[in-house]
Amino acid sequence: MNEFFLTHRKTKWAGIILLALLLVVVLLIEFFDWNLLRPALARTVTARTGRPASIDGDLKVHPWSLTPRAEVNGLRIMNPGWAEQNLMFGAKRITISVNLLRLLRGQLVLPQVDLVEPVINLERDSKGRASWELGTTEGRPNHDTKPVKLPTVRSLTIENGKLHVDDKIRKLRFSGTLVAAEQEGHQNASAFQIRSSGSLNDRPFRLDANGGPLFNLEPSKPYEFEAKIAASDINLEAQVNVLKPFDLSDLDVKFALSGHDLADVYYLTGLALPNTPGYHLAATVHERGTVFTIDDLQGRLGTSDLSGNVQIQTAGSRPKLTAKLSSVTLNMADLEPMLGHPTNDSLSMPKAASATAAAKSTPSAASSAEAGGVASPLNTGPLLSDANLQLNRVRGMDADVTYRAASVAVPKVPMKEVSFHLLLDNGLLTMDPLSFVLDRGKFKGRVQIDARSNIPVSDIDMRADSVDLSQFKSAAKPAPLEGTLVGRLKVRGRGTSIHKFAASSEGGLSVVIPHGQISDAMAELTGINVISALGLMISKKQTQTEIRCGIVDFKDQQGKLNTTTVYVDTSNVLITGRGNVNLDDEHLDLAFQGDPKKLRLLRLRAPITLHGTLRHPAMGIKVGKLAEQAGVATALAALLTPVAAAIAFIDPGLAKNKDCSTVLEQANAGVQNYAQN
Repeated sequence: MNEFFLTHRKTKWAGIILLALLLVVVLLIEFFDWNLLRPALARTVTARTGRPASIDGDLKVHPWSLTPRAEVNGLRIMNPGWAEQNLMFGAKRITISVNLLRLLRGQLVLPQVDLVEPVINLERDSKGRASWELGTTEGRPNHDTKPVKLPTVRSLTIENGKLHVDDKIRKLRFSGTLVAAEQEGHQNASAFQIRSSGSLNDRPFRLDANGGPLFNLEPSKPYEFEAKIAASDINLEAQVNVLKPFDLSDLDVKFALSGHDLADVYYLTGLALPNTPGYHLAATVHERGTVFTIDDLQGRLGTSDLSGNVQIQTAGSRPKLTAKLSSVTLNMADLEPMLGHPTNDSLSMPKAASATAAAKSTPSAASSAEAGGVASPLNTGPLLSDANLQLNRVRGMDADVTYRAASVAVPKVPMKEVSFHLLLDNGLLTMDPLSFVLDRGKFKGRVQIDARSNIPVSDIDMRADSVDLSQFKSAAKPAPLEGTLVGRLKVRGRGTSIHKFAASSEGGLSVVIPHGQISDAMAELTGINVISALGLMISKKQTQTEIRCGIVDFKDQQGKLNTTTVYVDTSNVLITGRGNVNLDDEHLDLAFQGDPKKLRLLRLRAPITLHGTLRHPAMGIKVGKLAEQAGVATALAALLTPVAAAIAFIDPGLAKNKDCSTVLEQANAGVQNYAQN
């Protein structure tokens, strides 16, 4: 060796210089004042986050290990200027170690991460600016919704952590504690634990997570943990499988979710879901980047079952929900919350849960009203709900949903199927088609709500297609009406609630019975033929009278449905009517008059009235003022134009219908034979 250095003096001196330099580097690292790097490190954090950052305490590095460790004391990252809290993130001490051998293989593994007294303040204002939107000083949305990819952590401890969230968009406020610790030396399934508690919208909130030990965690092996969230009446239990720890863009989550109103899940997910009765849902979510896929959704909304496939895409300016859902049996009462009338949860909850809900009736009502429902579950108020549409929710996501119920439970209505296709695009909601299929006939049409402006504009165009009236009867009695009914409802209105929309609506409602039969008792009652009508009813020996043509037509002006035509022409009686329905105060003011086509004894010429409200209608006899005598031919002539207009509004082909066309021809000719009788 000595001979080598004697003959290779340059190599000798190069080695000496290299060793000297290495020694200098070692001495510099050992005695270097790492605090000199604090300003540079703070500037780097500021540049990356767009937030002012500082390091107020010591910066320490312990390099002489295969797992070198760094300690940062007093790190502070500030919120944007508009935020109520100045500090976004701060910690008394942060300790992080790195596995050098893993790093040389391209894997970032952190054997140790310790946070002492971390404080996190996250805020979003009503303009949509969020402090967690990093990269800009104002925190404006950059729509970068890719999940975070965290390095593999083998030991995580959080001591006395505090978390505060204030989201003006979701009306969410959360202040709680965050604690995480791994129980050293334990190999049980819950060696790693996270405990967080606080409040969500002034109600208790708690998050508990339990996972296996982290110290033998490998980047290539899945990591599983369980999480439970209790927020108000929302209960979520989840089993999470992180396929590549801790790559949060590649997860499988099996969950069970329950609560009183699915719309409240908005506070946790940001998804604008409809108001529902008590629910219980279970599924497995596969997250791959910005796409969440559910292939096995199963559960119940109230007493109705629900299953199907769901996909949620979070990339872009708004999340988009795509779903194909179905029910074996739909209880129509379970749709009432969507219209602003929540059902009684006691019908769908266990007795203990029902008692708990009753004990907390006051806060539950407040939550329901805020989510778009009404405070009282009793059907004593108006039929048309005044619960306001949550515009920020409708504008906050897109959707493409198809739904079909194979059977339907609804009292006294022989309905067997409900289906719709819902599209929601940037605040424009369309249900087309919307279909209610009866045993014989169906109601179908289109509904649109344009919520892109401050006051939504809604359009409804629904048709009754070949509805057989004989199917509407009780089990023990014959149908009072037989025949085929067709009709159309076409209205347009403005307002944030169903009531406001109805009170401002413009349009029309027409119903036509081209031919059929009506019980003599019902026909005679419109003329109050005491002997004939009451006798038929008492004896129950009701006979049928032919309906030659029946038409009911309303014109809607500013929420007031005024009759233009009430016309039912039978073999024995011509029934006409007049009046209105006020959709603002929901009062009814209708009167029906029957004119016989042959002599009737003891006839009382007083019309039958329909008054009261939409929810509680009442029938009576207008005895204070006798109806004026009017010739049948004159009545027909006056009705001719409205009759023709109503038939054309529904279906131009009805004008060629044998029965209605005959009525029109006779009306046009004056039908003098009626007047003579």
